[in-house]
Amino acid sequence: FRFNSTPHRTAKKEEGDYLKNFVSRHTYSERDQEMGYLAIVAKGDVLIYETKLPASGALARVPENQLQFIVHQALDSLDEKIWNTTNMYMKEIDRFNNMPVSAYVTAGHIKFMLLHQLGQDENSIKQFFNDLYKLYIKVAMNPFYLKNTPINSSSFNERVKILARNHFFR
Repeated sequence: FRFNSTPHRTAKKEEGDYLKNFVSRHTYSERDQEMGYLAIVAKGDVLIYETKLPASGALARVPENQLQFIVHQALDSLDEKIWNTTNMYMKEIDRFNNMPVSAYVTAGHIKFMLLHQLGQDENSIKQFFNDLYKLYIKVAMNPFYLKNTPINSSSFNERVKILARNHFFR
């Protein structure tokens, strides 16, 4: 992954405020907090979006930078599997300590990668990826969005979290 190393204090403050508002609007029960980490990776393995979804158990104890490494490691497995199938949804492509990584590859080779708890419903994951793809297309079609650049839209981030809640926390 290529990370932007320039700190943006206002972005951090806005992100913090957004998260406080989001948590107050969308509370999860202790039992429901079993999701993980989502990354969208563009061509050249450039990270364009990432978010940590509510988690508990083993996944909640994993530091965020280790989540990035797990997903980055899974990119190698994904690159091998892409050429062996015509499906966009790749199901489970890799596993780390009983935490599977599922993937979805668009026609433009944008990779959606989800690190999640073992036992998540495959149909929910597939539908989540399909809906995420629709959201991504809306961002990509925006004339002000530059291809393969980070997605910093708070609206996009909020919609991703709502999608995750709708598909995994029913």
